[in-house]
Amino acid sequence: MLGRDMALITCSITQTGIGLLGNLTLLTVYIRIFISRPQQKKSTDVILTQLTVINSVTLLSQGVPIMMFLFDVENSLGNFGCQIMVYTRRVTRALTICTTCLLSVFQAITISPSTSRWAQLKYQAPKCILPSFLFFWILHLFLYANLWRTTVANKNINLTISKYNLKYCSSVFWMSYLADVAFLSAITLRDIFFVFFMTWASVYMVIVLHQHQKKVQHIHSTSLSPKSSAETRATQTILLLVIFFVSIYWINTSITLSLNFVEEDIKLTDTVSYLIICYPSLCPWMLIGSDPRVPKPQCFLRKVRDLSPPSPLSEGQQTSSSPCPLPTAVW
Repeated sequence: MLGRDMALITCSITQTGIGLLGNLTLLTVYIRIFISRPQQKKSTDVILTQLTVINSVTLLSQGVPIMMFLFDVENSLGNFGCQIMVYTRRVTRALTICTTCLLSVFQAITISPSTSRWAQLKYQAPKCILPSFLFFWILHLFLYANLWRTTVANKNINLTISKYNLKYCSSVFWMSYLADVAFLSAITLRDIFFVFFMTWASVYMVIVLHQHQKKVQHIHSTSLSPKSSAETRATQTILLLVIFFVSIYWINTSITLSLNFVEEDIKLTDTVSYLIICYPSLCPWMLIGSDPRVPKPQCFLRKVRDLSPPSPLSEGQQTSSSPCPLPTAVW
């Protein structure tokens, strides 16, 4: 194995591992809140839970061919195994854009002022979350059904790591011209639709935050309500996620178009491979860093220290030290 290939594999495995660790940590926190701490639940937790699950499945489906290449495993997936892996990867990536769009639109409605036309949707929006999930799943399960007939297992495995996405499985398009044109058109229209609404919601949230900042600029920060501050922090985090996602989406789209219509470049192909899992890898850490309900490392270490037998020298310090409880305020 070439040194360059080994470096690419190491980076991919590291990126996948970090992403899985963050998503599983976040998922554990959400499950704990749903079961034992319902008073800490906030309106976007259901959306973020689905996003976390989708991110985890995306990382797992992306990591399978990397691990197979690393351990030099022959292609034992077969056509059916390849179809499952490629189908799962494409569906979860599509659900990512839908869920992120739903998150941004939902937050825009949540922070809309009472004088806005969107304010009347505040009480109806939570009821639309689960039906939206159902619609997204049904839509994409049927939309990508053509992958079951176009995905095949590669029998001659002689591709480099730069092609690890195609090393064991490949999708053969243009088997039916009309069907493929309809499929690509549907994918393009879907992306334009959801990216447009994500952008609109982001611009609207920026305007609302700016107007809110102008209203409170003469008010001391200590007089601001905790709920208002929590909503501002949550909105800023969602804005960061949307900006990050849209930026990666357009970079990935530009590179993909260049590879398909200009020339094929190995380095650009590697870049696309990393961009695919960049968002699901970093997204949970953005949420963890801004969510006060997630225990921080220093609080975990303090709890471990408190569980240890106290020594005579540190007994007074342990008595005076304050614990790190999970906050009860909803942000």
